[in-house]
Amino acid sequence: MILSTDPSANALAETVMSLRLPEESIAQRVAEIQRDLLAQSRHLQAGNFSAIHVADLEFLFNAYDSRFLGGLLRPALAGRSLTFHLSPRMTRAGGKTTRLRTRSGEVRFEIAVASSMLFDAFAHADRRVSVAGLECDTRLDALQRVLEHEIVHLIEQLCWGSSNCAAHRFQDIAARVFRHRAHTHSLVTRRERASVAGIVVGSRVTFMFENRQLTGRVNRITKRATVLVEDPNGIQYSDGSRYSRYYVPIQWLKPLPPG
Repeated sequence: MILSTDPSANALAETVMSLRLPEESIAQRVAEIQRDLLAQSRHLQAGNFSAIHVADLEFLFNAYDSRFLGGLLRPALAGRSLTFHLSPRMTRAGGKTTRLRTRSGEVRFEIAVASSMLFDAFAHADRRVSVAGLECDTRLDALQRVLEHEIVHLIEQLCWGSSNCAAHRFQDIAARVFRHRAHTHSLVTRRERASVAGIVVGSRVTFMFENRQLTGRVNRITKRATVLVEDPNGIQYSDGSRYSRYYVPIQWLKPLPPG
């Protein structure tokens, strides 16, 4: 059932609900998009790129709209803005599509990609990475799968007003249009990388701070580890002790035996 009353959104919905591409055609279009991006990008120079710009996300979006959706996606925005964001703070989800409303009532959309997760993965001897159920050989492969996933989220929001990647409609569209095999991603997270180094929430660790050797316990792991160090002048916690908090890059930490 199509909920939108906008003709452009209806045309997009009818296309994605009927589109069924052969796997060979999907693979060819994806490869052409990747080739074109590498040829034109001023920042992204290789599959395992070391730099990326939001302009690369916009190029990919426009290329997918053109090659897969016949250019129907942009008109379906009906004048509402779409911005792109590279997020170093996202540490669990590979991407996020958000519908935002300003105080004046204006609606806009944003697609964010977790740049930190892309750069954390694909190091030498890392485990294999899969995104949307497809194995990825490079960061660019993973970036494309993440953006494809977010494009389906945007399509659903424009055509039906809401999106749920665990639901049948989303998975059906993603499978037919992009040959996705799952709605979840298996990128390397900071928590996983810390765990490989023997560091988990609750671990005793030591680290250097301003030429002092400090010892504490890991309280949280996101982009960095939050370490609580006993300090009589610190904040009192529920265990009755006082701690100061330090936000420490995981690679600075050395695990200690429990105690």
